[in-house]
Amino acid sequence: MREPEPTPADQWSTWDTEPTIPDTWPGLDLDRPEGFEISRGPVKSVGGKLVALAAAAGDFNYSRADGIGVSGMSWDLPRELHRMMAEADRAVAGFWNDVYAETGMAGILIERAAANYKLADHPLLGDAPIEELQERVDGLGNRRLRGPSDIYPNGIVPLTLSRAIDYGVDDMTAEQARRDIEILVMNGGHRDPQSYAQMAESLVDLTHTLRLRAQDLRDSPWHGDAAVKAQWALRQTYGSVTALAAVTGAMSRASSRFLEVITWCAQNFEAMADPDRSGWDEFWDFGGTADSRARDFLTQANKAFMEVYELMPKRIEENLPGLLVNDQNHLELRWRVKDIHESKLKMPRSNWDDPWMRLLERRKDAYGKAEEYYG
Repeated sequence: MREPEPTPADQWSTWDTEPTIPDTWPGLDLDRPEGFEISRGPVKSVGGKLVALAAAAGDFNYSRADGIGVSGMSWDLPRELHRMMAEADRAVAGFWNDVYAETGMAGILIERAAANYKLADHPLLGDAPIEELQERVDGLGNRRLRGPSDIYPNGIVPLTLSRAIDYGVDDMTAEQARRDIEILVMNGGHRDPQSYAQMAESLVDLTHTLRLRAQDLRDSPWHGDAAVKAQWALRQTYGSVTALAAVTGAMSRASSRFLEVITWCAQNFEAMADPDRSGWDEFWDFGGTADSRARDFLTQANKAFMEVYELMPKRIEENLPGLLVNDQNHLELRWRVKDIHESKLKMPRSNWDDPWMRLLERRKDAYGKAEEYYG
């Protein structure tokens, strides 16, 4: 009896949320042919198929999530979780666009390579403006393709609770609890958990397609230094796609649990905390005060909210090859970093060690390496 095929969830649940480059890849095996060979028609066809995949960059709306609606809450843990999930949703939306745009740009550059008769002597894939990719996918019903996100190509978004905040509820009152639960109900989550699940499923499909297109390139045949660079780009992209699949799968489960806990709070607070009970009744049956019962209730709810935190990824990280980098956006980033450095010289030295600035420097270095390796 045949084993059942693994579901997408079976696959993404085994992947790490940090990019992991696969050990083996078509065209990069040790026994690959030496020298240069290219069958231009089949290679161009594979490039076109990769370009078509970029149309999926617009399948999910760009995130407008923020934590403004819950910023006035006194209940620390769900407020911070809501804020963190907003950060995660923005990062996921940008990451989604980046992996599909990167895949499409790989297709553009592979098509160009197929038409390049100097490729044997000058094995560089080069670069292209993202507008060229947008023109190619416009006819496929794509919503506007966005440029590289703030974490492209190697950024990190940490998703950990601050240790500077005391997540206890000892200073909460029944009135604050009631108001904060109403705020949570009104603001809810940021994206439908099913939407995250659909993203994860689509990304699992993309991993299979990337491997198939890589095998098609090898079998075309296409061999030589430029082919190795193209295959390495697809391999590195694959590693980021598996990471994003694991992230979106985890976000589906975390956001679903988050909504469940909010619903439980809304349905049970009045009955369990009994905030409107009169002081005379409390005196005779030793039932505590409204505030003490509310704190007991919030303590129980906090345990459930910690389950949400445990389900969430602890960071979102890209590690893409940088095919969207071109002379223009590389120059713009270098000038941006230079301007920020000059402005920081006018600030107190205590402000120089900025984590955001370190990530920007990391991004600039990655842009430079991509320009050097791919041309």
